[in-house]
Amino acid sequence: MSEHSPCLILGVTGSIAAYKSLDLIRRLDGEGVSVHVVATRNALPFFPLMPAEIFSGHPVETELFGTGARPQDGRGRVPHLALLERADAVLVAPASADFIARMALGLADDLLSTLLLSAMVPVLIAPAMEEAMYRHPASQTHRKTLLDRGIREIPPEAGSLASGKTGLGRMASVDRILEILLPLLWKSPPAHGSLSGLRVLVSTGPTLEPLDSVRYIGNRSSGRMGQALARAALARGAQVTVVSGPTSLPPLPGTDHHPVTTAREMEDRLRSLFPSHQLLIMAAAVSDYRPKDPVAGKRKKDGREWTLSLLENADILKGLSAMKKPGQFLVGFAAESSLDPASLLEKCRNKGVDLLVANDISRSDIGFSSPENEVTLITPAGEFRILPLADKSVIAGQILDAITATGWPNLS
Repeated sequence: MSEHSPCLILGVTGSIAAYKSLDLIRRLDGEGVSVHVVATRNALPFFPLMPAEIFSGHPVETELFGTGARPQDGRGRVPHLALLERADAVLVAPASADFIARMALGLADDLLSTLLLSAMVPVLIAPAMEEAMYRHPASQTHRKTLLDRGIREIPPEAGSLASGKTGLGRMASVDRILEILLPLLWKSPPAHGSLSGLRVLVSTGPTLEPLDSVRYIGNRSSGRMGQALARAALARGAQVTVVSGPTSLPPLPGTDHHPVTTAREMEDRLRSLFPSHQLLIMAAAVSDYRPKDPVAGKRKKDGREWTLSLLENADILKGLSAMKKPGQFLVGFAAESSLDPASLLEKCRNKGVDLLVANDISRSDIGFSSPENEVTLITPAGEFRILPLADKSVIAGQILDAITATGWPNLS
């Protein structure tokens, strides 16, 4: 390995999917990545240590107070901190339901969990478990906790499970993991990809319209769908710019991040950036209205009603459509309380977009604040396609697939 090679700490936990980690180690080594494996005790019945050490070229660390992480000069050093000194990222693959729960609770009773509490580098998880475990409310709560902290999930896939059943829960394929992980480790987009060399602009999150210096009109958009789209575009080789309203999500590494607050700020930033990008995905939940006369300072309670006059904000998407040049592709999002095909087609054509993505906000299991989504894709030609319920990162990849399936971009 070159001294400039990226270094990954690969955490392996108690799951039958641990056998896939051997192939992941081998493939990462072939990509020039130095891999240091940390295995939990529950992983040991599933994970062959000797092949892992041969493939990685390093001892597999298992003990919090072991000697494997000590420097060669013999001076004592805290093992988990010594490992982190070399790391560019930490990936837990497979991540069992038990270990995800321990991460969410901040427990630190072994080497891997202690290491994760000290990690200041990107952390990713690749869950692997039975579908019922993955969808259990406790597991979903723990996942949401980790996602809110900025930990990235490489979602599980549907297929044959250890129980013999078929369902969602098997660890993501090695190819999928590498697609997400390698750009992060090398801190650059992959050399090849369906969006390689293209500039992609993504808007995400809500906009907040101030009533006074304390209160505002807003919505419950978490920004997760937009960030999933930005991450998927980055993994496919694009140069990604993100214009984001206020969210709890940290800026996505590798993107050009532009924070905004109000609809007018978002409009100004997008209008200035759109001409230099080939693809715009308008995933932001922009406020339709703003207060006519926001109060300077904080309005005090005085026992009287507070009557608000609201002004309609500009239709940002329609305005950007009017700016669109040949070769540019525009995707709009529509949050609807019912998905009427005729109304959706009319909106798609009226907005002037190349693809409209609609989701049903009346459903509590998808959309705002949910890690999952189900959307309908509409084209101006009247084509409809439903993307069934899945993690937002999966939906993001399917949306990009649908865009490139139109024949855009024509790079010949």
